[in-house]
Amino acid sequence: MKPLYPILIALIGASLGVFFVYNGVDKHFISPCNVYGPESTLPQDYINLMTALCSSGFTKVVGSLEVFAGILLVFPRTRLLGTIVLLPVISSIFLFHLLLDNRPDELIETGIPLAGVFLMLLYHYKEWRFMIHGKSKQYSFS
Repeated sequence: MKPLYPILIALIGASLGVFFVYNGVDKHFISPCNVYGPESTLPQDYINLMTALCSSGFTKVVGSLEVFAGILLVFPRTRLLGTIVLLPVISSIFLFHLLLDNRPDELIETGIPLAGVFLMLLYHYKEWRFMIHGKSKQYSFS
């Protein structure tokens, strides 16, 4: 299993990268923000928040972050940075759907990428653990 883990992480990184580049571009150019009518079965809090996020341009900012993080995820050298950029974005999207939305399919659609981000963070633990523990590798420049 040990040799397959880097390949699995590379596949997860590439697939998440492509997924988030597409979603970010979709927020900018392909799909307009949803306007929900009175016949919608979604909770009113969800509709109000989505309307506010769309009208303020916040979804464009999230889309830009998704494109940026997605590009970073595709390349192995920048995969950790892309994961760190993407973690608060996908976490807030997941919590948004968990707390305000009543559609289980949206939880699955946001939970799978969130799990992938956590797997990639676990894989890169040796590289970022110094932020928590205060210990890093000692490099010599001589």
